[in-house]
Amino acid sequence: MYTFLEQANHQDVQTDEQPQVKLNTYLKFAIDPQTIGLLESEFTQEVLTVKATHVMPVPNKPSCILGILSRHRRVYWAIDLSMLLGLQPMDQNHQLYEVILVSAHQLSLALVVPNILGTVNLSDEQIENDIFSTPTALKPYIKGYIHGNAKEKIAYLLKAENILRSTILHS
Repeated sequence: MYTFLEQANHQDVQTDEQPQVKLNTYLKFAIDPQTIGLLESEFTQEVLTVKATHVMPVPNKPSCILGILSRHRRVYWAIDLSMLLGLQPMDQNHQLYEVILVSAHQLSLALVVPNILGTVNLSDEQIENDIFSTPTALKPYIKGYIHGNAKEKIAYLLKAENILRSTILHS
């Protein structure tokens, strides 16, 4: 028969034996109708919905640049993320844009995507790193991917720094 103290100590030992898995938080969103993206939360400043009319077009820029967007006294380039990644461009008839404000190394962008799907917590072990089978246009921007379940598609973990430094945007 155990005393209360012995039972408590025995339970503590069992708890210590369980492995502690570190989970990272990612923003999950649609890049285009067939592609799911993930961004590490440390690069995501804010997620918002803006009227398409609040994005002011800028002439003589690459077609993936929708224009400029002002938020909190800052101006951001609004980027059609799917077009930047060489995928199916967004439908131009959208009245509202789902926007992810991303920042790293003093660079910032407003990534326009069709749909924000929420956040997910993943361990490093869940992320596959062999990107050889990914589409060539995506490779410079992909850090890894996770397999979805039967109902979900593959979700690509994007390199925020590579998107921010894309030569397409800085040419």
